[in-house]
Amino acid sequence: MKKPLFSMLSIIALLALAQAETLACTCFAPFPKFSLRARVMKARNEAQAVFTGKVLEITEDPETLSVVVKLRVGRVFKGSLPEEISIVTAWSDGLCGYRFEIGESYLVYANGPNESSLGTSICQRTAKLSNAANDLKVLGSGKVVAKIKP
Repeated sequence: MKKPLFSMLSIIALLALAQAETLACTCFAPFPKFSLRARVMKARNEAQAVFTGKVLEITEDPETLSVVVKLRVGRVFKGSLPEEISIVTAWSDGLCGYRFEIGESYLVYANGPNESSLGTSICQRTAKLSNAANDLKVLGSGKVVAKIKP
């Protein structure tokens, strides 16, 4: 009697741990019934800053499981940003971190307590600039800060 009970409890514990591992990053649904314009404007309104930027440098911080990404800002759609900015994201997508690549350009939706302390994640609409044409149409021309190539 004790052996089957112990086995069953062990299986339940393993399943609970496996489920906790898969739920490390949870994003809210992107409101699929909303139009693209409504989703983009909602993301813009909820962000502290929205801008395009080219990645200049990436620094990993294993102690905090984060990555600091330095970007040259191209256009700003929300916020007041300098020509270069550093943002933070989690180290892995399992922790909701967005994977940036040096030399690539992005449309970034960032949040934080203020414009000098921003971060982004896979739960936001941040995307490679080459994949963000639809968002850019909705956002309009923005304010040019520096010229960057996609």
